[in-house]
Amino acid sequence: MSNIWKIIQLIPEYRWRIVTLILSSAVLGLGATATPYIFREIVNTISALGAGRITADQAAATALLTVGLFAGIRVFVAVFGYWQEYQSDQLWLHSISTLRRRVFETMTRLSLDYYERTRVGDVMDRFGNSITITQWFSQLSEGTLAQILTLLFGAAVLLVKAPLVGVVMLALIPYNLVSSYHAVKKTKPLRRKWNSLVGQMSGLLNEMVSQITTVRSFAGEGAVQRRYDDVQAEWWQVRTAETTIEQRSAALTNLVNALAVIGAIAWVTWGALQGRHTVGDILLVFVLTQGVITALTPIARLVNTTGDVEAAAERLAELLDARTSVVDAPDAIAAGPISTVEFRDVSFTYPGQRRPALRGVSFKAEAGKTLALVGPSGSGKSTIIKLTMRFYDPDEGEILINGVDIRRYTQDSLRGQIGAVLQDIALFNDSIGDNISFAKDRASRDEVVAACTAAHAHEFISRMPEGYETLVGERGVRLSGGEKQRIAIARAMLRDPHLIILDEATSALDTESEVLVQDGLKRLMSGRTSMVIAHRFSTIVSADKILVMQDGQVKEEGDHASLVGQAGGLYARLHSLQNGLAA
Repeated sequence: MSNIWKIIQLIPEYRWRIVTLILSSAVLGLGATATPYIFREIVNTISALGAGRITADQAAATALLTVGLFAGIRVFVAVFGYWQEYQSDQLWLHSISTLRRRVFETMTRLSLDYYERTRVGDVMDRFGNSITITQWFSQLSEGTLAQILTLLFGAAVLLVKAPLVGVVMLALIPYNLVSSYHAVKKTKPLRRKWNSLVGQMSGLLNEMVSQITTVRSFAGEGAVQRRYDDVQAEWWQVRTAETTIEQRSAALTNLVNALAVIGAIAWVTWGALQGRHTVGDILLVFVLTQGVITALTPIARLVNTTGDVEAAAERLAELLDARTSVVDAPDAIAAGPISTVEFRDVSFTYPGQRRPALRGVSFKAEAGKTLALVGPSGSGKSTIIKLTMRFYDPDEGEILINGVDIRRYTQDSLRGQIGAVLQDIALFNDSIGDNISFAKDRASRDEVVAACTAAHAHEFISRMPEGYETLVGERGVRLSGGEKQRIAIARAMLRDPHLIILDEATSALDTESEVLVQDGLKRLMSGRTSMVIAHRFSTIVSADKILVMQDGQVKEEGDHASLVGQAGGLYARLHSLQNGLAA
């Protein structure tokens, strides 16, 4: 249960409420154990009256007293049980809310490389395991502890009234627990594999839904279905193997329990025939032994369930234990307006990769100037942007923001000074207005409209039936490429950043959309330090400095005119190829 305990430690504020529920379970357990004693007294009273050992008045008085006591106990148990159930439900609601929030907060702080190497569906499945864990914990505190106490109280009473029966019942407790434990231990690898396969199926489902257009365009429904069916078939085999082990273990345990109850009743009945026990004793032993067996069943089931919960907790713990490669220094300071960005002999290799993405890169983006990055795919352009936004830290060299090492700033304050318009526009399945105001907390509608007007987005938004309240769909599927780009520009303008980052912002646009987007970008970049990645040379001819990247290194540097004039240069060759294609 090490992983379960690790998860529970995330919500320490609920420990006293848990103790309260445990104590209330003890009270309910005592109430359940007292009931058979009342039944015994009623049966013995009636037997004594039939045998003529007491008068009818004495029997009636005793019966009235015991029935009244029984009624009092049942009413108390009902009321107290309702209170305990309410408290248990409240504990579950509060604990699941707190745990979810803390897990979510942890997920927002994980480094980008974790999400780049992990399926979205697998991450979602791990997050969903928090419900399984808290439900198990609620089950333990609400009902199972009461069952455990009922079992112990019942066995203790049997030791007094029928010692041999009490010993047998006490022996059944470790037998049931050990049997369940061995079944859990034997199936643990299967449970781990089963949970992993569930994560894979969630990942395949997420990919299919998010890429449904691609699936349909290639008539790939059958292919994705086969991928899912293959994983499901493996899941079925693993789950079948697991349940077979559990069912065989449960069948043997139930047989042993049944034989023990039969033996206990036979022994007490024989004792009654010998005069050692009363008829009420037979009833008492019968009810208590049945109570012990009834309590053992959910306890054994909880032990089996604990195996599933431990496997789920292990997956969630792996998520929580994921190493965050980029962390703020203890004495990190808030970043102010960004004016300059400088790379000094920076080298970087992505986690898990052997080939360096950058090798000894040095340059400086001057205040209020535009720095363009060009080069073949995989040359390191996007890596420079990721390092500038501190999604990663360099392996060698240093990055200076306003002359200060980037690691001296807090990540939130640094990125708060940056406005990025990327090729793959990320829009939430929310309204247009909310997508834009995401860039600035508590932005007024007037501010949003002003940003959209400057980005040439207000006109097309106003034509929509619900205007700024129009839902854009998952990842903005209801909008065209140009519309999404203009919303992204409006979002960046609303933030009013001091450093602008553009990554292929116009690569997939038609001519009309590109004209509008380019005008919006000019307004956004005016007077601000800008870093631009572009394949279309027409978009960077006015850049103050152009870095030509190849194989993770800066091969050439200069403005457009000087680079085009370098005979045999990489920039001149790429420019010539693009012009030839355009012609």
